[in-house]
Amino acid sequence: MQSLGFIIWAVVTMAILNILVVGLTLGTKALRVISKHHAKRRTERLEEALDSSLETEEIHPDLKNLGSRDLDILSALLIQYLSVLRGSEREWLVGLATEAGLREVYSQRISARGRWRKARAAENLGYFGGPPAVVLLTRLLSNPDETLRAVAARALARIGNLEAVEALARTLNDPSELTRLRMAENLERIGAPAIPHLVEVLEGAREEASTDGPVQAARVLGGLRALEARSALIHAALHGESVDLRAKSALSLGKIGDPEDISVLLKAAEDEAWPVRTQAASSLGMIGEVSTIPVLQRLTVDQEWWVRLNASRSLSNIGPAGERALAEILQSEDRFARDRAAATLEERGITLRAVKELTLDGERGASARAMIQGMVRAGAVRYLTRLTRTLPDKGLRDVLRRTMAEAHDA
Repeated sequence: MQSLGFIIWAVVTMAILNILVVGLTLGTKALRVISKHHAKRRTERLEEALDSSLETEEIHPDLKNLGSRDLDILSALLIQYLSVLRGSEREWLVGLATEAGLREVYSQRISARGRWRKARAAENLGYFGGPPAVVLLTRLLSNPDETLRAVAARALARIGNLEAVEALARTLNDPSELTRLRMAENLERIGAPAIPHLVEVLEGAREEASTDGPVQAARVLGGLRALEARSALIHAALHGESVDLRAKSALSLGKIGDPEDISVLLKAAEDEAWPVRTQAASSLGMIGEVSTIPVLQRLTVDQEWWVRLNASRSLSNIGPAGERALAEILQSEDRFARDRAAATLEERGITLRAVKELTLDGERGASARAMIQGMVRAGAVRYLTRLTRTLPDKGLRDVLRRTMAEAHDA
């Protein structure tokens, strides 16, 4: 009997627990639905008030004296509007955010303990905190949390005034590589106003023990095509203390693309460090002067693979003269140089174009035949053989086969 009573008690207990679990689950779902419904209603009310305020340029009563939740909803709406509005409407919205107390609220929350609460506050201050928020955001740039530093940097870039730029530029020397990269990205986002400070960081490499910051500065200056940074970049490309600094500076000179810097890049192409020679080769191709072809041809037989690769690609960027230079490399005694030249001709579509020009008369046809025969003699026939089977024009396939056969028989 005791056993039976225990079983009945256990069954009843399990039933009651199941009912409680089901009730709790249904209650939780109901609360979520109700909460979403209320949030939707509040959002719609605030959105209507915001639209009305934009039309009348007077702050709607529903936007005043808001609670914490409504302030968060309003800030989200404002950010959406700020992302599409420009000019006076945008300035008025920023002023509205200040009047509604958003700047004050998020300035306080940025000192909160919670990581995500800090991050949200920093993000929002980037939109409507304005210059007064720069000091608070700058403090976060030294926070141990990588995410908070990244959010603060993005917020400072949105503000983009002189103080924000200076704060980001100083952080380019941060010990964390990820942080340095993020600071550089945000400085590039700011654009031209950041250039003088980036040049200052780059020139500081002459006194600083670490070149991490100057390396990032050189990279961003190249991305911004900063002509006014040429002098600092030239010095860094030729005399930089680190290989990375010389390499990044040489690459940035190529991105700027001033032909007057060719002599500097030719010197960089003789640097003892292969990364510098690699980037110098790339930059010469970006500028695209025919006079640099002999140097690029020499670099295609460099002992380092990356140098050969970039030199070959740069030759293909120079145009017909560069393509002919690549074709000449097919006759080189260096097997690696021949293979690299053939691969570049194929990947850039030059080989296929030459095949299609085989039937032409005159110089273009002769040049095409010389290139195809050079590839055959160099042993680079896999792609050509595939074309003899896949070209849609049967006549052209036959011409390609004959050209390849003539090269074999020669």
